[in-house]
Amino acid sequence: MKQPIYDGTNEDECEYYDNAIMELPTFEEWTKDMPLTDQIKFYYDVDANNFIGDPWEIVGEIAEDCPNFLNNFRAEFKQYLKEGEYIQ
Repeated sequence: MKQPIYDGTNEDECEYYDNAIMELPTFEEWTKDMPLTDQIKFYYDVDANNFIGDPWEIVGEIAEDCPNFLNNFRAEFKQYLKEGEYIQ
């Protein structure tokens, strides 16, 4: 859950933002009950009605790098969640 960045005008907001950051789950906690298919859907976040391009390109990328895909995906997904402030 993204929180607004503290703008310096209200001390209570700063404390709330700091507490919200501290309460973010870890990657393991966030994904423990999430199937790999849901993780992939969340990461790629493709809206089929508005997607411009070929969804088979995503499948092709996975197929080309099959042996390393899972390890690379987990690392990229973890970084994506950190940048989006979903996890610590």
